[in-house]
Amino acid sequence: MSNYPYVDMTRANADGTYPVYIIVKNDKGRFFVNAGMTTCGRLEGLSFPRADRNWRQKTTELGRILAEIERVCLQGQIVGYGNGDLKTAIKRQVFGIEKKPKAKTLSDYIRQFSLSKREQTAKLYTQTANAVYDYDRKATLSSVDAAWLDGFRKKRIGDGLMINGVGMQLRNIRAVFNWARREGLTDNYPFLDYSITFEETKPNNISVTDLRMLRDYPCEEWQKRYVDFFMLSFYLAGINPVDLLKCKADAMRDGHLSFIRQKTNKQGQKVIRTITIPVVDEAMAIIRRYKSKDGYLLCFMDDRASYISFLKQADKALRKIGPSCLTEDKAGRERKIEYHPILPHITMYTARYTFASIAANDLDISERTIGMCLGHSWSRNVTSRYMANDQRKIDSAVRRVVDYVGGTEVAEY
Repeated sequence: MSNYPYVDMTRANADGTYPVYIIVKNDKGRFFVNAGMTTCGRLEGLSFPRADRNWRQKTTELGRILAEIERVCLQGQIVGYGNGDLKTAIKRQVFGIEKKPKAKTLSDYIRQFSLSKREQTAKLYTQTANAVYDYDRKATLSSVDAAWLDGFRKKRIGDGLMINGVGMQLRNIRAVFNWARREGLTDNYPFLDYSITFEETKPNNISVTDLRMLRDYPCEEWQKRYVDFFMLSFYLAGINPVDLLKCKADAMRDGHLSFIRQKTNKQGQKVIRTITIPVVDEAMAIIRRYKSKDGYLLCFMDDRASYISFLKQADKALRKIGPSCLTEDKAGRERKIEYHPILPHITMYTARYTFASIAANDLDISERTIGMCLGHSWSRNVTSRYMANDQRKIDSAVRRVVDYVGGTEVAEY
């Protein structure tokens, strides 16, 4: 991916100057974006010719534009934009030009809604928009009804998507309708008497024995950092891996780690909570091994732009931990590594499931206390809204779970 200025000298403006464009080039092709600037001649690298009036200011502005375009391109790469959507995003975010389509479809509104979300969530909404476009590219906010939703569901299941995957996409569509109604874009609401079905999924947790085996397994050196990150997530009360990667160094004070979680409730409203969990000695030992140089708590993102790519690589690494051997490759030579994983279905989120399962099943810690450790909202009734969380209970629960895994506490039955 590269972005660079281009002066179109094929035809001069009425005042004798030439328009400046930015060429955006990537693996999908290239396109031009008008920079809204003119020049009397060719640029010298990224600098306007000195013969231009205010050439220094124009050079500075060009640098700002290129940096902003680079930022939008990276965001578009994460979300999965095609060059048409990317050009529209650049025009809107960098130059403030709003493209008003003649008639917006449902998939258009889903893409628009995705722009308000964080990178991973935005990607999921983009996938939903693609699925809606594939099923009915002409669908609008006013044309969708319960029959349309049923048809969409059957089509996606026919495409091989699991029931819960379809449920997530229908939930995304519902969120867009809730947003559209709040914004006054439609009065139609096809979900009024429509239920979205999900299958109950089994928590992807592992046993205490398996957790200890993973912790102590003599894995390859390149896998060790991923095991450490998994164990750190577990020691920190099953902290969400993305939240852990985003933590700054100053988030840790007085033996505790505080961070902010932002979630969207059923009404589509953003709920922001500050979560504080104890940093036990086992966690501190890992944190010290992976100090960041860029102000973060950990160094895993120092050379990366995407949390998603790190977590995908981490999951693959964890699922390769175990005995390995060389086998024949396609050329008949023994140089292909075949892995026999000890935990073939593990992911980074398994740490969160495992913490909760051990706390509940092995140590009989209350569901409310576990919910406080995980940072869940637990207001099931009016009374609970008047009760403050007790940090001492969180600290005690985390210490008990970590000690139990370390073998210093015995579960009571």
